[in-house]
Amino acid sequence: MSYSDEAVRVRLQQIPLFASIKENEDSLVRLQGICKSKSVTRGQTVIKEGDVGSDMFVVYSGAVEIKKRTRAGDDYTVIVLRAEDNVFFGELALVDDDKRSATVVTREDSEFLVIEKQDFLQLGDNFPQIGLPITRALAKILASRLRKTTGDMLTIFDALVQELQA
Repeated sequence: MSYSDEAVRVRLQQIPLFASIKENEDSLVRLQGICKSKSVTRGQTVIKEGDVGSDMFVVYSGAVEIKKRTRAGDDYTVIVLRAEDNVFFGELALVDDDKRSATVVTREDSEFLVIEKQDFLQLGDNFPQIGLPITRALAKILASRLRKTTGDMLTIFDALVQELQA
């Protein structure tokens, strides 16, 4: 990747996860300092469901498909993430050591900013004024997803009950 430091900082400012530090140049420079770049060609797997991972990805350019496998073994696309939507994935790896919950495949040649868990933890230890707001943002994202999942489960449960009563 041959983007300027300024271009990378501007990209980080656009990512909602980093909104709390986007006006602080020093914080952005420090965050940028732990970002690595990764280029992946179209059709390649970036993350495989079930593998253990320790990094998150910001989509710098390109697009990816988030895929899940059904219990029957079929793959389906959950969502397509495009760089222009200021998206990221794999962020759970920054807070736990569990297996990846989905597979991510590039839809086109793509470039990513990659943050390793160990680097993120060290950044937070050394600069809590950076790590704490990002961790809070992560917690809000995860809480929102949990609420949505709970709502989806209730909808499915209600539909099942109605089906059984019919």
